[in-house]
Amino acid sequence: MVWSPMSDWREQTALSQRLFEHTKEALDVAMKRGCEDWPLPEPPLSDPDFPVRPPKDPAKLIEIAHALLNANRAAFDRDLESIGESLVPHRLSLTADPAREARKWLERRGDEVAERALFIRVETLLAQALDADAPDVDRWWVAIALLNGLSSKDSPISRQQGYHLMESIALARKPGYWHGGATPGPHLVDWQEGSEVTTVDPIQADARGSFAAGWLLDRMEEADPPRPVLVEWLDIAMARRTLVVPLSILSRLNRMAGDGNIILSSRIAALTPKGWDLDLEGSQKLELTLLSREPQVRCALADALDEIIHRRGAAALPLLDTLLSDESTDVVRVATGSLRLTVSLDSDGFANRCARIVHQPDSSIHRRFTQTALRDYLVQHPEDRKGLTVQLWIDGDEVVRTRLRELLLHMVDDHSEALSSILNRIVSMDGDNSLEDLWRGLDVRSPEKATTWRNHIEHGAELP
Repeated sequence: MVWSPMSDWREQTALSQRLFEHTKEALDVAMKRGCEDWPLPEPPLSDPDFPVRPPKDPAKLIEIAHALLNANRAAFDRDLESIGESLVPHRLSLTADPAREARKWLERRGDEVAERALFIRVETLLAQALDADAPDVDRWWVAIALLNGLSSKDSPISRQQGYHLMESIALARKPGYWHGGATPGPHLVDWQEGSEVTTVDPIQADARGSFAAGWLLDRMEEADPPRPVLVEWLDIAMARRTLVVPLSILSRLNRMAGDGNIILSSRIAALTPKGWDLDLEGSQKLELTLLSREPQVRCALADALDEIIHRRGAAALPLLDTLLSDESTDVVRVATGSLRLTVSLDSDGFANRCARIVHQPDSSIHRRFTQTALRDYLVQHPEDRKGLTVQLWIDGDEVVRTRLRELLLHMVDDHSEALSSILNRIVSMDGDNSLEDLWRGLDVRSPEKATTWRNHIEHGAELP
């Protein structure tokens, strides 16, 4: 509890009033921002006996918003109690005066308290506006304007609570009166030992609600730059399959990905794996858009390759090949990390891709390859007919050679003939002293084997 029965009532009351005044100021800012996009969308629900009457102007609506807040002064104190319980850390309860320290903590975070209080107001207003039995359309106008204004700020509560409220609008259901999980599918079942397996029917989007939610998303997308919180909302919405088409999620992502904001486009690139499960055509367009962007964006797309390959299998190979052939060394290096996943998808192609990577002149790509895919290559092709280990040993830096030495030492017992071929090729191309690092490593493990193998390579003794 934030407030203790032993706390100073005057301090408590004074703090509550200061935070209330701060919230009123925040309400004014949010409503003015939310009313810039005029006119507001029609409410998803309405009573047929009472015609919908939109507010005449923003100033009147802002006045109504302030009146509603002032009329619920006691509700603010209740909300402040719950806000305090969520914001004030537990460690303050161990201080000499927990209540006083809690008040100090809240006052230093007046902006966050105000934001949370206003989101609670929006939730209350939407619960009244989206009441299927008696929808209060007057509350709707304040709620949608206020939510529009609050969503201009990127914060943890605007990402999570803001999305929840937007989804409530799209579904035309009161906040909290529907399950908030992903749309069920074959991979999502409700299972308990000893009970029958059941699934939850997916909640369908409401036509008018989707239009109103789409209006809000449009405003967020059309901002300059687009509001960062929008991408977070669309990320969450992709789990609700019934919203993907009504809210045009893939189209929105594609448009934003093509805009100039590199950071935003990079964040969108991380969502591409989900897109393939939802909209094949839309995801193809998004992929092409991302590939046309700056190296930083293409790096983000390459970073998502693991998940894309897991989801798409062999269908993801053209994208991998495109990124492995990128003009940017950074993009190729990141994409190389996913090469190991293609062993089972395209065995011959895997070896050819490995050869392309090793022939790249950049040492960072070689390091990435040896750390991620070289082991898989040697398991599949211990004889190394393409000579990749030979090239890496001769041209590689200390990181590459250390990793390669470890892998070659593992071949001593299981692939002696293949190892002999590799080592002889190294010596023939780089001289007798080129294997000193390998001999030292083998000597630590087994001096006897080190001597035997050295005699075999340097003096033509019998294969160990």
